[in-house]
Amino acid sequence: MPRGYCTTNVIQHTEKIPGGEPWVPWPSWSFEILLEHAPFHMQMIAMSAFFTGQRQGDVLAMTKPKAAENTIAVKAQKAGKTVWIPVHFAYRKWIDRVPQSDSVMLHAGARALSYKSADGFRTEWQKLMKKDEFKKFREERIVFHGLRKNAVINLLEVGCTENQVGAICNMSAQMVQHYGREVALRSLAKDAMKLMEARWSEIEPAAFRNKNGT
Repeated sequence: MPRGYCTTNVIQHTEKIPGGEPWVPWPSWSFEILLEHAPFHMQMIAMSAFFTGQRQGDVLAMTKPKAAENTIAVKAQKAGKTVWIPVHFAYRKWIDRVPQSDSVMLHAGARALSYKSADGFRTEWQKLMKKDEFKKFREERIVFHGLRKNAVINLLEVGCTENQVGAICNMSAQMVQHYGREVALRSLAKDAMKLMEARWSEIEPAAFRNKNGT
C-alpha cells in the first residue's frame, strides 16, 4: 500500500516552555522547604542525590554502607557500570539517621518498604510536590533531577577537575561542561575582577580624571 506523509509540521507554532533547560540546581530556599515539610525518607532520598549526583533510579537502588565503609557502590542503570562514591562526612550523618531494618536498601518509601520500582517513588514525590507548601517548587520549576546539577556545581566550585566530577557523578566530561558552564562563567568573572582590582591604580586616574573638575 502506498504511504502518505504529512506535508506540514504540526508542532511548528507550539510555544517553547519558559525557563530554557527543564532543570535548574536547587536554590537554598528549596532545601528549607523540603526539610520543613517533607517526611524524613523523602529528605533522605534528596540528600543522597545532592551528595552523590546520581540519577533518580540509581539513588533508589543504593544499598546501605556499613559503619566501617566509607564508599557507596552504585550500579548505574544507564551505563551498566559500578560507580564507587566516597561518603561525605555530612552525608554520613544522614545515613546514620536512617531507621534500622532488615533491608539492605538505603531508601524506603512511606510504608518503610523498599521501592520496587522508580514509579512508586515518582508517585509519592508528585503527591508531595502538589501540596501547598511546595507551590514555589511548581512555580520555579524545581525538579528532582536538579539535585544532580547541584552536585556537579558543588564539586566544580571547590576545584575538582571535570574528570573527577565525572567519576563521582557518572557523567561524561562533555556533560560536566554542560552542567557546569555557569560555574565556569562565574570563575572567569571572578578572575577578571581580581585582575582589575590588582591594576586599579592604573585605571583610576584615567577613569576619574575629571572628578575634581580638572
